[in-house]
Amino acid sequence: MSDASKAAILDAIRDGLAGARAELRSRGRSEPRYEALVSPGRPVGLDTEADRVARFRERLEAVAGRCTLVHDEAEAAAALRRIVEAKGARRLAVSDDSTVQLVSAGLDAVELWKPGGDRAELLEADLGLSTAQWGIAETGTLVLESAAERHRLVSLVPPVHVALLRASRILGTLGQALAAVRRDDPTGMSRAVTLITGPSRTADIELTLVVGVHGPKELHVLLLQDTPS
Repeated sequence: MSDASKAAILDAIRDGLAGARAELRSRGRSEPRYEALVSPGRPVGLDTEADRVARFRERLEAVAGRCTLVHDEAEAAAALRRIVEAKGARRLAVSDDSTVQLVSAGLDAVELWKPGGDRAELLEADLGLSTAQWGIAETGTLVLESAAERHRLVSLVPPVHVALLRASRILGTLGQALAAVRRDDPTGMSRAVTLITGPSRTADIELTLVVGVHGPKELHVLLLQDTPS
């Protein structure tokens, strides 16, 4: 593209924006601000925790994720054991979260990989176990914050990811989740915030959907319905 063509395109964009602003002013309206666009909303049908849990589960399963409701860490440990046995897993990669340590402690004949361990051994892990700091009901998405837990490799490298999420941490919308991770001070945000919606998938090659290319082929969410202390 020539310099003249680029200049013409940019001039057209500037003219279009100027015209849009003038149209807004003529109607007595101001230009939308970013903060207004991402402010937390209250979508219809997600007012209660039960509503958000139901929607989260529906949306997660719609993108091939799997959700198991558990009432406490003991039930979560039993559910994890069933997944481990079904997959014939021999090595489980775990994050440094205390609940993860508790839930995975009773597994027999399973080798645990913990953060700081040999990266080569992580590549041989059959499952990864982490928590999620938030859930988003409208999309069935998990939100993981690096400042709360060392989980990035655990949630990305093994072919199966199991995530522990408390029902009380499920928010309604993406806007609410962004507000939660931003808090009142953007400088206090985690250096990495990971959003996970179902198993990894891509259609980059000839528009053919392939699962598990850039991350886990399976995602299991163990949804804890107890109230955190």
